[in-house]
Amino acid sequence: MNSYSTAVSLLQKQIFQKINLRLERVKALLELFGNPQDKLKIIHVAGTNGKGSICSMLSSVLTEAGYKTGLYNSPHLIEYTERIKINGKDISQDDFAVLINQVIKTA
Repeated sequence: MNSYSTAVSLLQKQIFQKINLRLERVKALLELFGNPQDKLKIIHVAGTNGKGSICSMLSSVLTEAGYKTGLYNSPHLIEYTERIKINGKDISQDDFAVLINQVIKTA
């Protein structure tokens, strides 16, 4: 099994475990990634319907305007890598595997 397949398998196993959303765990994860929330300009879209469409449109417009964009969307259609995009391009399977392994080690 390649590292992407292993990462997906690990991720899917997490779904069936009890989720603990303590703030300390979130802080530790953010620290692992260098506290990106302190360095990024973020548009947070909330609501019941249409979030995926609105976020995809915003990302596309901002990318075309010359901004570097990151987009997280869930669920995915075919591959988990569809969930994370930089400038409209899916994260690579290798990068996805590395990040998932880092997150699971911290959790």
